[in-house]
Amino acid sequence: MRLKTFAALALTPLFFASCIQDEEPNTECDIEAVALHLTSPSSCFFHDYDTLQTVIPADSIIVFTIRSYADVGLVPLSLRTTPGATVYLLKEDGSEELFQNGSLVDFSNEEIRWFRTVSEDKKWSRSYRIQVRHDKPSEGNLSFDFEDYRLDATGKYYEWPATEVFTDAMWKNGNPGFKISKSSAQPMEYPSTPVVGGGPDGSNCVKLETCDTGPFGKMVNMRLASGSMFNGIFDVSNAIKDALKATLMGSPFTHKPEQLRIWLRYEPGSFFQDRSAMPVEGIVDEPDVYVVLYRNEDPLGNKVQIDGGDVMTNPFIVGKGRLPHHLNADGSDQLSGNPIHGLTSEWQEIIIPVVYTEEVDETILKDKGYNLLISIASSWQGGYFQGAVGSKLFIDKLRLFCD
Repeated sequence: MRLKTFAALALTPLFFASCIQDEEPNTECDIEAVALHLTSPSSCFFHDYDTLQTVIPADSIIVFTIRSYADVGLVPLSLRTTPGATVYLLKEDGSEELFQNGSLVDFSNEEIRWFRTVSEDKKWSRSYRIQVRHDKPSEGNLSFDFEDYRLDATGKYYEWPATEVFTDAMWKNGNPGFKISKSSAQPMEYPSTPVVGGGPDGSNCVKLETCDTGPFGKMVNMRLASGSMFNGIFDVSNAIKDALKATLMGSPFTHKPEQLRIWLRYEPGSFFQDRSAMPVEGIVDEPDVYVVLYRNEDPLGNKVQIDGGDVMTNPFIVGKGRLPHHLNADGSDQLSGNPIHGLTSEWQEIIIPVVYTEEVDETILKDKGYNLLISIASSWQGGYFQGAVGSKLFIDKLRLFCD
């Protein structure tokens, strides 16, 4: 494949410009962004912007997805790191060599390339793996039984594997953010936990619970954390600054969702509280379940990514389905003492149809021009830090049926 010209590569340092260093040597050694430089990105990638990935601090595995028939081969690679960090490329013989931006790296045959970053003060290092992987077309319908789960790399909280359609092939949740507020919590004290044999047929299920975030949560005015499951990215490094913006929701999908089915049972907490932890009389906490399909590229070719703040209102949404709630005339949420979704402490299967406000373009759909989002939470106002501590939503046997 032809590579970008030297003139194009010369722009890389401008794009990856570093911040002014502090007087003391920096102790950070993160890769913040990765870019592949191709003459014709669309011949390999579904979108031109797919050649650039922003890396959140918690991630160390970076995967680029190309079309099933494409191969990038040798390609110039650029990395943006925290100021002062040095990068080394691990060679096949186990030795390392200093990596320079714009150097050719062979990503043929889905080979994994390892990099090591070293902080400016030379006291810290991190390992990263970068891979270019071929797209594996989805069969359409999705099925999740939540049988499999594991502790995260730190051993602090549970996480659930998912289909490769999802970002990182994992369900995401707020457990990493809860770890910041209650680092002493045991794995089963987190908002999202497994329940062995607790499902409607005696299989494993998931418990999502709205939890108090303790003294730290009170200090930052984030007094509760809703148990949650969704597909996308949770940028824990920005969770304290703006939790809604840190929740980046949705993954590319090539089928048109028609209906979501899921088994649920719900136990609301004893009293609903506002963000200041003041009880709100006459309000019953409610869970949330929704599925959304939205365009992931605007008319100018820029990436569109829904976050927790515009998940129901983003103008690029083409279809959505949601557990019924009371809404105001303008479409905003209305708190109520009389939930209309009918959930109880007994298991029941809920069916949520997807309603479309515009036609789905089949050509764009097959070219990964839409993102699918599935989200579940124990408190539907949890993103605004409102709800009832102790609310529990049990989920199992999620099925997404597509056209």
